[in-house]
Amino acid sequence: MANNGLRVVIGRRQILREAKKGNVAEIRIATNAEQQYIHSLIDIAKQYEIKYFISGTMEEFSAYYGIDVPSGSIGVLK
Repeated sequence: MANNGLRVVIGRRQILREAKKGNVAEIRIATNAEQQYIHSLIDIAKQYEIKYFISGTMEEFSAYYGIDVPSGSIGVLK
């Protein structure tokens, strides 16, 4: 699958970095990520008023966004 040209960042660290700059439109969180990881991303989303979705798996994210390793989160940039 193609990602339809979306500009994204991969993983919590990059999402947080871009959220601090106001560059994140939404956060997509994998359903099979660890609960602590999911909650930390929800906290980031709430802190920076970013909408978030919990759907898909890490493997689906890897295939869809063309990344080599499974990732628990994707930040879609504005």
